Amino acid sequence: MAYFRTNLSPVEVTRFLKLVAELTENLSVRFCFKVPAPCPRCGHPELCRSGAVSFYTTSFDKLTHEIIVCLHCGYRELTPLLTCERL
Repeated sequence: MAYFRTNLSPVEVTRFLKLVAELTENLSVRFCFKVPAPCPRCGHPELCRSGAVSFYTTSFDKLTHEIIVCLHCGYRELTPLLTCERL
């Protein structure tokens, strides 16, 4: 967790990590930031966007997944990103 970057409070970080625990079994979350975007489920004005790296990637410095979470209602979305290795 030494390289984990965030603008969340410690309570919000704990909630975020609990919400994404089953999504990130083979991922290392690198950062998580609150952004002013409405939640598609509940309409809450802030979402958490984070980037993660797969344990199975050949280079650990390239993001492979994006995770979007609403701390208000628990909405979660995991999206694979197109990386240089896949081109």
